[in-house]
Amino acid sequence: MKKHVLLLLISALLIFSVSVYASGPRSFIRGEEDTVTISREEYERYQQFSKLDLLLQIVDAYYYEDADREKMLDGAAAGLMDGIGDVYSCYYTKEQMDKINEESTGVYAGVGCQLLADPETMLITVTRVFKGSPAEDVGIRTGDKIVYVNDEYYSAREMDDAVSVMRGHVGESVKITVLRDLETIDFEPVRREVNINYVEYEILPENIGYIILYDFYGDAAQGFKEALEKFAEAGVKGVIIDLRNNGGGIVDIAVDIADQILPEGVVVSTRDKAGTEEKMTVDAEHYDFPLAVLVNQYSASASEILAGAIRDDHAGILVGTKTFGKGVIQAELQFTDGTGMKVTMARYYTPSGECIHEVGIEPDVDIELNKDAVTRYGYNNLPHDQDNQLQTAVRILTGESTLEAEKAAAEAIKAEKKAEEEANATAELDAALEKGRAKSEDAGEAKDETSAGQEEEDEPAEVTEETTEQNPEESSAESEEHPN
Repeated sequence: MKKHVLLLLISALLIFSVSVYASGPRSFIRGEEDTVTISREEYERYQQFSKLDLLLQIVDAYYYEDADREKMLDGAAAGLMDGIGDVYSCYYTKEQMDKINEESTGVYAGVGCQLLADPETMLITVTRVFKGSPAEDVGIRTGDKIVYVNDEYYSAREMDDAVSVMRGHVGESVKITVLRDLETIDFEPVRREVNINYVEYEILPENIGYIILYDFYGDAAQGFKEALEKFAEAGVKGVIIDLRNNGGGIVDIAVDIADQILPEGVVVSTRDKAGTEEKMTVDAEHYDFPLAVLVNQYSASASEILAGAIRDDHAGILVGTKTFGKGVIQAELQFTDGTGMKVTMARYYTPSGECIHEVGIEPDVDIELNKDAVTRYGYNNLPHDQDNQLQTAVRILTGESTLEAEKAAAEAIKAEKKAEEEANATAELDAALEKGRAKSEDAGEAKDETSAGQEEEDEPAEVTEETTEQNPEESSAESEEHPN
């Protein structure tokens, strides 16, 4: 009976909603002293959200407890953005927005790893582990895929939620489960204050300047300029910019850095849904160093803007592996109540007009990082002399080798690796076939033995039958012991 009454009341609300919708703008007129007049276009826009209002009314009236309306509206906003189907567009609660703003200061309480939302695998991928961080202490590595945080699953689409859970109070632990080589591993780092260093630099023994650009955030442009000034004073032969595992950041910072090393021209252009194009340019003043850029599959977004501009301007060479392929730009907005959003607003194009979204940038020298060295030392502690990508760039900039020679060497390594993989695949196939043949032969022999055994047992079986006929009492007793 109660269920029937509830259904009648809900139906009444639905009828009320329909009648309000049909009544037109006059529904906003609440009396002669409180009149609101809006255009039909505005009214129809409001009506798109009438279902949400109806849901709120039903919850207010019938939910068995008092619901948190603000939390419900946050959930509705998050769902609205999720409905776009774009892994890079999302809604931020006030708490999430506060934590994002911490990145601009470079200090926060957490575990100390940089993450990338991979739209291809839909997994949260670790692209950098900060030195001396809780994540490094427990053994989390670059390339690990975070699948659970505190035993709750998070996909790339919920990366911001996962980050919010991983950050917290100093001294508290958080359980992080990663996928590594098809194996899941649990870690429990203890949160502490993490200082983000956006830029590191040094002068290598070969008198080559080496800059690691971790992110395009905070004071990255200032740190980059400081490095170039030191290199100029030292008279280095060239500069290597390491963008490996750099997932991007603020486009304006990438353009600012490009302005320091590139001649006058376009760095990147953007195009929105209306076809409006905006070109970001730099002036002629710059440091004129021979350049090499290290990239890999986790070099994304702003990293690809800088790498693409250097490549298209013929200002330097790219060494490593193909980049990630994120050719879209997001705008991040914060509202007056502290909440915010991030939305993809445009595609970007390299100076030559290429859109690298879901394609990536091919390096001039395509060479993979030495996996044996990474396994031995770990990515974060890889010595320079064991970093074959870095050493390739050094040889080219010092004149010890040429770009053509390094290309040929890289191609030879790839061909050798391919031949080795094919040989291993062939050997595995041969082993599987041999195993199958052996199993088939064993089965055949077993069948022959069974047939021979059956022939040998024919005579005793006849004897048994004769015995049974001659001893009916024994046969009856046997039947009693083994009833059917």
